[in-house]
Amino acid sequence: MTLEDLIRNFNTTPFLFIGSGMSRRYLGLPDWKGLLKHFVDVISKDEFAYDAFENRAKNTDYLTGVMPKVAELIQKEYDSQWFSDASIRTTSKEALDAVHNGVSPFKVEIAEYIKNNCTLKEEYQEEIDALKKLSEKSISGVITTNYDKLLEDVFDGYASYVGQHELIFSALQGVAEIYKIHGDIKNPDSIVINEEDYLEFDSKSAYLAAKLLTIFMEYPIIFLGYSISDANILKIINSIVLCLNDEQLKMLEDRFIFVEYKENYVGVEISPYTIMVNGRPLSMKKIVLSDFMLLYKALENKRAKLPVKILRRFKQEIYDYTITSVPTGHLRVAALEDQRVGDEELVLSIGKMSDLGLKGLSGIRPNEWYRNIILNDLDFEADDLLEYAFPELIKQNSGRLPVNKYLSEASKTFVDCEKLARNLDFDHIISSTIKKIEAV
Repeated sequence: MTLEDLIRNFNTTPFLFIGSGMSRRYLGLPDWKGLLKHFVDVISKDEFAYDAFENRAKNTDYLTGVMPKVAELIQKEYDSQWFSDASIRTTSKEALDAVHNGVSPFKVEIAEYIKNNCTLKEEYQEEIDALKKLSEKSISGVITTNYDKLLEDVFDGYASYVGQHELIFSALQGVAEIYKIHGDIKNPDSIVINEEDYLEFDSKSAYLAAKLLTIFMEYPIIFLGYSISDANILKIINSIVLCLNDEQLKMLEDRFIFVEYKENYVGVEISPYTIMVNGRPLSMKKIVLSDFMLLYKALENKRAKLPVKILRRFKQEIYDYTITSVPTGHLRVAALEDQRVGDEELVLSIGKMSDLGLKGLSGIRPNEWYRNIILNDLDFEADDLLEYAFPELIKQNSGRLPVNKYLSEASKTFVDCEKLARNLDFDHIISSTIKKIEAV
């Protein structure tokens, strides 16, 4: 089986599950150990300082793995020194304000370090450009444990959700979205790095798994930038697998694709791979390669009919309308009793009005015309209202209709409307019925 064959057999465009290997490749950022070592070097000149922290962690009862415990020990030491030694502090006002608000200096400085060291490697510009192109129609969404902004820059226009809280309590649409499950540098307190963070993350993993379950069952998942034995990934997969029966687990076999980078590897190797998750076998496909362009070019052949950003906008607008029953600024729904719409039809319009949609302005009622003069709650330009709505409304209102507001905002010339404006004053516009009410 070729890489093209594998992707061609996908039932839909895939989700990417992206790890730190992608940030190392494209931005030159360090791995987890390298990041922690950098901050140890800030507070100590001893070449064995990091090794001492790791040794202490290994001889402690750690609950979520050695690395979170190492991070916890370093954070305590770093925070203490940060408050007593001004020379190691950042000069960023935003960062200092975050510390004033109770965020750990260690996490604040991690965010600042990543912000200041995110420089795209020129040798990978072609790959980045290819990934940007794929984001339009060939990628459904992204899940990541990375903190940096690479994905937001590449997947322009995707909605981003940070941390478990946003994921659990947001109305996800499942397309053109980025799920940053371990936090983001724009909110240092959201960063998951120490043992306490991971314990809290694990305590909510069932809720996160419930949110991600639909994605895992409906989309192919391509893991990029991870080791196949990465403890973080295995925990998340375990949470998902616990929700599945054997038949559903079998369905994941052709949907889980693990990409393993192997330096100087020529071509692509595709092979079946099985891991044990909670005593149950989970089969997947493993891809070994060095040149990521081979993967990106193969993904080009799997394209959605519409740009995924448009699909997400459509789903979001329909969701909002379903919940509120109120058309949004970008959604128009023709009422079912509207005579212009047959019983078998439902008319929806999203985004900028087409010419056909603008002609539908002839259905605006007089009270909407008057209301808009005060509240500006019709999402149409004055030119469109005067061109499409005015001719019908003036017939319904015995030749009386306030137009000065719309004429003052219009960019075109409307002779009939201007003539009406000259002939009408306030007394002519107000009906005799209203005048009688005023007199009373």
